[in-house]
Amino acid sequence: MRLILSSVLLGLAWFTATNAAASAAAWLLGRSVIRRPGPSSAGLLLAVRLLPAVASTVFVGAVFLPAHWRLEPVESDESFGVVLAVIAATGLLLVLRAFGRAVRAGVAGRRLAAVARRAASLSDGVAVGSRIRVVDGLPGVSLLGIWRPRILIGAETRGVLTPAELDLAISHEVAHRRSKDNLKRFLIRCAPDLFSWTHVARELEDRWQAAAECEADAHAVRGDSCRAVLLASALVKVARLGRAASASVVGPAAIASAFHVPTLLEMRVRRLVSGDAPSPAGARRLVWSAATLSVGICAGVWLLGFSDMLHSVTEAMVTYLP
Repeated sequence: MRLILSSVLLGLAWFTATNAAASAAAWLLGRSVIRRPGPSSAGLLLAVRLLPAVASTVFVGAVFLPAHWRLEPVESDESFGVVLAVIAATGLLLVLRAFGRAVRAGVAGRRLAAVARRAASLSDGVAVGSRIRVVDGLPGVSLLGIWRPRILIGAETRGVLTPAELDLAISHEVAHRRSKDNLKRFLIRCAPDLFSWTHVARELEDRWQAAAECEADAHAVRGDSCRAVLLASALVKVARLGRAASASVVGPAAIASAFHVPTLLEMRVRRLVSGDAPSPAGARRLVWSAATLSVGICAGVWLLGFSDMLHSVTEAMVTYLP
């Protein structure tokens, strides 16, 4: 029992410490990315934004806890000072905040999915051959859900858009679904980190959303100027519907993406009409690179004996911190 308690307390303390260090690094990297001329890829923006949460979680789960369980005596009789308790409490608050946001997003998602099911009709064979829900009262097109996202089409939107425009709007949401953008949005919202309180983090989130929308546009257009003009026309029509609508079944940003984002409308339309839409960018290479780097760092830590030094540092913290 003592080993479990010390693992939890010290794990939270190390989580907070590494989170703070990684948040500082992400802040510096984020400023560099933001100041860099030209647009950045959605994958890069996401990696920088999630760096503190991923780094601190991997460090505690793959480095600290295994070392602590291997080197700490089972019946160790240690007492922890106020400083360690405060640091651990900070880590606990970060985790609880993330858990609370995840629960709220999940509950909201289930509630909105139920509303959509009651208000929807199924439409087969539209555009990409997927089952698509046509929902009354939805001013636009949306991708709802995290694990099994469904494409929702407003009944009025379906009547306003031409078949070609509707096909492109759906292709845009299919691109979001293939990229798992709702899951990424959920991870950003629920990331347990100190970085989220900074202006740089919020700027990265805004830029990620813009980059994700532009990349979904690029996947839908596939370099065809005629398709680009049709998609721009669909965006303008949906924007007009959105301004006239008083309510929508689209939920929180953590579990739904909307085809039309008011703040990005002008930028997306200009890019599409001018032929400046970016080429489709894949994030798989970045994900695999990050995963390989994480595994390599963890393996190096164990091969170089860093775990023993980490345990010694932890013991010194327990002994000398008040």
